[in-house]
Amino acid sequence: MNGRDYMGLVKSIPCVLCSLLGQKQQGPTYAHHIREGQGTAMRASDFLTVALCWKCHQSEIGIHGNKSLLKVAKTTELELLALTVQKVHRL
Repeated sequence: MNGRDYMGLVKSIPCVLCSLLGQKQQGPTYAHHIREGQGTAMRASDFLTVALCWKCHQSEIGIHGNKSLLKVAKTTELELLALTVQKVHRL
């Protein structure tokens, strides 16, 4: 399986952060590349992607915002990655 196919699987599962927060997901799931140990100009592997909706990914309170949803859920991007991997492997 290549990275593009894997990201397709990631996008087919529900937002893992919405699931942790017990909230209903609004809109489609996107694949968020984590940047753990990466420079700002470097893109992570397509296999290091987290299933997130727009609100949890791109909004002001999401991962690319002030990260307050991560704080409320008391979690990290690496923990969200682990949840994503678990769900993808159940498909």
